[in-house]
Amino acid sequence: MTHRDARRRFLTASGGLATLALAGCLGDGGTGDQGGMDDGSGMDGDGAMNGDGGADDDEGMDGDGGTDDDETGDDGMAESATVRVRIENVASPDFYPAETPTDGAVWITPGAYAVHEGENPVYELGESASIGLEALAEAGPPTGFEGADGLVDELEASSVVAHSGVYAPADTVADPNDPTGEVPGAPPIAPGGAFEFEVDVSPGHRLSFASMFVPSNDVFVSTEEAGIVLWPEDGDPVDGDVTDAAALFDAGTEPNAEPPGKGPDQAPAQEAPDQGADEGGVVRRLREVDDGHEYPAVGDVVQVTVTPT
Repeated sequence: MTHRDARRRFLTASGGLATLALAGCLGDGGTGDQGGMDDGSGMDGDGAMNGDGGADDDEGMDGDGGTDDDETGDDGMAESATVRVRIENVASPDFYPAETPTDGAVWITPGAYAVHEGENPVYELGESASIGLEALAEAGPPTGFEGADGLVDELEASSVVAHSGVYAPADTVADPNDPTGEVPGAPPIAPGGAFEFEVDVSPGHRLSFASMFVPSNDVFVSTEEAGIVLWPEDGDPVDGDVTDAAALFDAGTEPNAEPPGKGPDQAPAQEAPDQGADEGGVVRRLREVDDGHEYPAVGDVVQVTVTPT
């Protein structure tokens, strides 16, 4: 199977994700939360005009009669801001043997993100993974197994999450190995590829995200328990490299029976998203899992940067 065929096969195995992106259900990509869809008409999901078509009912006018994009406090300081998040695949193109389905490369799938307070809502160390996280870690789609809630649905329902969404093929800004040419980057991204999306933040907000590490049985990249501090309570919005806040994790949902790229139950070789034995384990940091296999350090897989817009 060629590298191109393997990525096409991954598109088929993660059909829900590909359909979601190609149908435009994410509006301008993964930059919006789950409250509504932009159909290109300028109307958002609740019937109000969005930023492309006019003023939203929630949008206020400043003292000069113009629109003020940022909310302000009593002291006149901005209380909200927009930041751009970039998740780039910086892995070696030949970390694994060339005969693996990824031609030796590490791929990163589209994923789910949450702007939140408190700890990372994606997982809880030492506890079983949710069904949405299981789907992402084993097969890639943040939209979940067919007929079940995905990770993005679970994050939307969390009481600590201010807003959430997905970064999808439409959010790909670089992908040197796009096999289809139909969208700006097809899932997943190969080394050199990157996702970018924007989120609105306020003081105290943190960011967490999750994507599948391919090839593997159930490994995913996410933020550590504290998440990424986007705006310290006593400072300004973060600007720079925040990769130190990320780590690789094992979901504990499927045994790592064979090395990455060697197993028939691993994406992209598996025939079905939920293929493979149930491990019945718990979420752990990958460095604490003694499976005898080789994995790169997280800083050799992704680079995560945050930039105020």
